[in-house]
Amino acid sequence: MVLKATRPLPSLIALRAFDALVRQGSTGGAALELHVTHSAISHQIRKLEEELEVALVDRQNKGVHLTSAGRKLSQLVNGAFEQLRDIQTALPTSVPSGSLRIACAPALLARISKILDRFLREYPDVSLHLLPIDEAKNGTDLVISFGDHEVEGQRIAALGDIMYFPVCSPRLLNSSEPLRKPRDLERQTLLHEDDGYDWSRYFLAAGIPNLQGKRNVYLPNASLTIDAVIAGSGITISDYILAGEQLALGTLVRLFDIQFPAPHPYFIIMPPRGANDLAKAFSDWLMRELELIARVD
Repeated sequence: MVLKATRPLPSLIALRAFDALVRQGSTGGAALELHVTHSAISHQIRKLEEELEVALVDRQNKGVHLTSAGRKLSQLVNGAFEQLRDIQTALPTSVPSGSLRIACAPALLARISKILDRFLREYPDVSLHLLPIDEAKNGTDLVISFGDHEVEGQRIAALGDIMYFPVCSPRLLNSSEPLRKPRDLERQTLLHEDDGYDWSRYFLAAGIPNLQGKRNVYLPNASLTIDAVIAGSGITISDYILAGEQLALGTLVRLFDIQFPAPHPYFIIMPPRGANDLAKAFSDWLMRELELIARVD
């Protein structure tokens, strides 16, 4: 008997972005629905077109105009997602419920807290307790960290290919000091959430390893650093996980096109005693969400 080769499935993340684009009628609307940037939606649509080897969107005109293939795919995708949404009520299996204690770094905690409504729609009987990373040793069900914190348990690399780049407030672009190239940063205030390592790596990637800012301000964590940047206090190094929402809203802008890989992945740490079903469900959900947020140009 000859077995027929199985055709690979197109990316479900890209299909989700395409479905949102069609329903919302614009890239901006899809980005707001999925809590990602405009470029993340555009990237996923191009990725889907490459996978299917067919044009789905007519880019000659403004707005969302689907090709004939795009219209056909829209009908199929909409029906498929409707069936997926019905799975919860169609299956006799029970949905995990109970209480979940999650410890997380401050900036990532702020980001995750704004997309939790999507998790709670799938698990309506769950009570979530979001705690600072310092509480990780006090009996949590799950820890989400960047880098290697001294927390016992099994580590899962949720995302390992994050790229770093400078971000600033739009008001700095119109200041008396121009920001047209990386060397212009020597006239700016640089904000740090570490001892300066991220900025030194950026300047190395930009080919100006000895450059320094006019002033340096050191803050205790990325959350406070991003708040200071939004207020116009300086420029910092960030990524699309932590700064993606502000970049989409326009309260932050990315500077230049030079980036470098983050030194550590985002880790999900399960307790030594093993994860319960609810913690596993949250871990799977979070990795899907972070993958969508991070997939940008």
